[in-house]
Amino acid sequence: MNDYPHLFSPIKIKNYTFRNRIFSTPNQTRFKDETEISYFEEKARGGAAQVTLGETPITGKYLRQPRENVFVLDNRFDMPLLSMTAHAIKIHGAAASIQLAHNGQFCKKFYKDSLDPIGPMGFIREDGVKVRAMNQDLIEEAIEDYANAAMMVKVAGFDSCQVHGAHGWLPAQFLSSRYNKRTDRWGGSLENRARFSIAIVDRIRERCGEDFLIEFRISGEELVEDGMKIEEVIEFLKMIEDKIDLVHVSAGIHEVPETTVRMFSHTMFTEHGCNVYLAEAVKKEIDLPVIAVGGITDPEHAERIIAEGKADIVGMARALIADPEWPNKARRGQSREIRPCIRCNNCLLGIGVNDLFVCTVNPKTAQTRRWKNIPRPNGRRKVVVVGGGPAGMEAAITAAERGHDVTLLEKRNVLGGILNVSDNDKLKSDIKVFKNYLVNKTLETVKVRLNTEGTPELMEEMKPDVIIAAVGSHPIFPPIPGIDSKIVIPAEDAYYHTKKIGEKVVILGAGLVGCEAALYLADLGKEVTIVEITDKIGDPVNWRHNLPLLKAMDDEKRIDVKIETNCVEITNEGMKIIDKNGTEQFIEADTIICAAGLKSDSETIEKLRNAAVDFYPVGDCVKPQNILKAIHGAYFTAMDVL
Repeated sequence: MNDYPHLFSPIKIKNYTFRNRIFSTPNQTRFKDETEISYFEEKARGGAAQVTLGETPITGKYLRQPRENVFVLDNRFDMPLLSMTAHAIKIHGAAASIQLAHNGQFCKKFYKDSLDPIGPMGFIREDGVKVRAMNQDLIEEAIEDYANAAMMVKVAGFDSCQVHGAHGWLPAQFLSSRYNKRTDRWGGSLENRARFSIAIVDRIRERCGEDFLIEFRISGEELVEDGMKIEEVIEFLKMIEDKIDLVHVSAGIHEVPETTVRMFSHTMFTEHGCNVYLAEAVKKEIDLPVIAVGGITDPEHAERIIAEGKADIVGMARALIADPEWPNKARRGQSREIRPCIRCNNCLLGIGVNDLFVCTVNPKTAQTRRWKNIPRPNGRRKVVVVGGGPAGMEAAITAAERGHDVTLLEKRNVLGGILNVSDNDKLKSDIKVFKNYLVNKTLETVKVRLNTEGTPELMEEMKPDVIIAAVGSHPIFPPIPGIDSKIVIPAEDAYYHTKKIGEKVVILGAGLVGCEAALYLADLGKEVTIVEITDKIGDPVNWRHNLPLLKAMDDEKRIDVKIETNCVEITNEGMKIIDKNGTEQFIEADTIICAAGLKSDSETIEKLRNAAVDFYPVGDCVKPQNILKAIHGAYFTAMDVL
């Protein structure tokens, strides 16, 4: 008997029966090669009922990204790879779908011959680009582009297409009064604003026939004052419910950054299933299969959504990036084996910054060819891993799965390392799930010796062939007068000894560690001040995490951030500071938390370096780093043990 009977019950839509209620929702990779095929094939092999290629431009006339790294649906040269991708998905029993996208007024001009962007209204964008108001000919051309694109993917073998009418893209620009101020038949009333979307789905149906499924994605709320609200969305969906086959209910507008925490709802500041209430509202009014999206990562949660009638299908993107086998593992009663998404958004960050598509918790994501080319070990080697933090556990698990004899040594009485701070911080609940996954997997896979320090003497006794050192790092205490005061503690200790922390707290350092500690302590009711010598707060590089982080800090009225401010002295009563204007101030504090960074444990590394023929340092002891770099470095290091 399956643990999740509703989640794994088939659903029939027209002539197609989906094997369960789990859809792999749209996402891009920007590989556009055999890696792309393998990536989507893994999701189908992993048990998803449908696998969808994301944000695929319907035409190359207006592009948001270079045509070289995405499929473009009026480019016949893309047909072979599209067909191979659809085939790779379908041979594993999943339906193949693709999202038809047109960014309208938000298209970028990557090429000299690119046309000016188009939209319902004409205006000059903030970047100086002219947006052309669509006349009747341009409207008709766009409608035909959608139909041509749908026909192309049908010929390529896809079972359905998804019209992307959410997140502020072209159909949404016509639909929303935020963008559409027209006074002709394409604007004004909701009926007129809906005309463009209706014409698109009508033309697709005319070209592709009744057996080809048409999906429509919409923002149930645009989350801005002048945007679409759920009542208007439902009214629109009633106009097209007899024209489409499924509806995806998302939220937000891509070009309004504060709404992206709900659109890309994989951050620790957003509740799981944050958009389910919108899907539920639609399902109550619309006679169509409804797909809920938004931070759904846990099988029990997904089961409840279906069982309680809030949606017919759950859509997942990042959960299936973290573990493509999520559906199969849940179906087989192996939920503990699911490698959990920590909602860090590094997968999305790479797509938006340097086109490096990776997953923090799963080094194999989109690395199929690279992974398969790593040679198998020559034999079973004796491997000792020193350190039971995230890098040490990942290295131990991987080496054991490669067939080696692995022992992990941890000097503390628990595994987890720095990730153990997640046990006490509710904002880090996803990291806690990942930490527990690694701990359980380690205990099940390798020999573990707690309360055991990996000394050179012990290595001489154990005689390992290989040592993987994951001994971590130490907090940095800047050379500030009074830094050794009894009221100063390292940031990590703030999570373990909260009863010893006073009511007035000053945090030295406004990096990610300092800011997240501030949120944790403010939630406990502490009065928190952060002192930062630079003008940077949090993690500006990962803006998808930093934006909600700063918003959460702003909402916490008891957090005072002082940037471009130097700490000049610490006493047992507080901290003396001086700002960029030379103004001095004394901040009273019961506790001062040092979040000034970390330094690698190079001393232990040097002691162990010659204790085995093959020696590999990984994680923070190489260089203080984030979870992604620690996990990936540990994984591929363990793969290199031959």
